[in-house]
Amino acid sequence: MSKSKVKIIGITLGDPAGIGPEVTAAALLKARFPRGTQAVVIGNELSFARFWPKRKARPQFIHVAADPAVRHESGRPSPQSGQDSLLYLETAVELLKAGKLQALVTAPVAKEAVARFLPGFKGHTTFLAQAFGLKNVEMVFVADDVKLVLVTRHVALKELSGLITTEKVLSVLLTTNRFLVRSFGIRRPRIAVLGLNPHAGEAGQMGREELAAIIPAMKRAEAEGLDVYGPFPADTFFEPRNCRGYDLIAAMYHDQGLIALKSRYFDRLVNLTVGLPFIRTSPAHGTAFGIAGKSVADPGSMKAAIDLAIRLEAPQKS
Repeated sequence: MSKSKVKIIGITLGDPAGIGPEVTAAALLKARFPRGTQAVVIGNELSFARFWPKRKARPQFIHVAADPAVRHESGRPSPQSGQDSLLYLETAVELLKAGKLQALVTAPVAKEAVARFLPGFKGHTTFLAQAFGLKNVEMVFVADDVKLVLVTRHVALKELSGLITTEKVLSVLLTTNRFLVRSFGIRRPRIAVLGLNPHAGEAGQMGREELAAIIPAMKRAEAEGLDVYGPFPADTFFEPRNCRGYDLIAAMYHDQGLIALKSRYFDRLVNLTVGLPFIRTSPAHGTAFGIAGKSVADPGSMKAAIDLAIRLEAPQKS
C-alpha cells in the first residue's frame, strides 16, 4: 500500500482501436470504489473521451501516446495502435515498480500487433512475469464462485505433451493454492485436476501423461498438504453436478478449460494473474475490432475485472 494508504488501481486501455476504451468507460461509470481506493486510467485520453459523457468528470488519467498526431479509429487497428497499447503497459509497469500503483486492470491487446514492437510477445501474463523477473506466474479465470487455472497457456496443441510434466503441474498447483489461501481466504482449497487425454487417459490406453506426470504431481501436492482430486475426464467434468464443490479447477490447456467457462460466464469472466507482487486482472475477451466503436460491446467482464481488483489484496510475502 502506498504511503497515503490509498489503493490505486491502474487501468490500461489496451489496443485503442479495439473495444478497450469503450468497455473501460462503461465499466467505470458503473463501478463503485470504496473509500481508500481509486482508479487511474493509462492510455490515449482522446480515444477514451469518445465514450465518456461530456458533462461527467473524467477519472484520473495518464495520457500516453507514441505520436500525439496519430488519431486512433475504432475498429481499424494499425501499427500505431499496437505500439501505443504496448506503451500503456510499459508505463503501468514503471508505476507499479515505483509503488505508485497497487493493482492493475488491463484491457485487451492484439498480440500480433504488439509483437511487431516486442518480438515474442505472448500476452500480458508472460510480459508481466518477465518484467518482474518471476517464473511461477499463473493464469486463473474467475466467475461467480468458479476459479480455473491453466497449466499451459498460449501454446500449440502439438507442443502440449512435452509441456505437461510433473514439475510444471506441481508448480501450478502449489502457486495457485497459496494464492487462494492468502488472497481469497480459503483455508484449504479443494482442487479438481483434469486429465490431458480423452477419458483422462483410460489408465494409459489413450495416452500416458496422466500416469507419467499428472498423477505423480498430485501425489506430491498431497504430500505438501494440498487437497486435490482427479484426474477427471474433461468432457464430463463441467456438467454442473460434477464440478460442484471445488474451489479450483486445474485445466491442462487453454481450450480445455475456457470453452466451458466462456460458454457459461462470458459476460462476467475475469482473467486473474497469480504469483505477481500485486493484483492484476483483465476481462476475459479480446480486442473485438469488428464491433469496436459501435456501442454494442458488453462491459460486464471489464466491470467484473475492476470489481475483483478492488476486492482482492496482493498476498504478502511469507
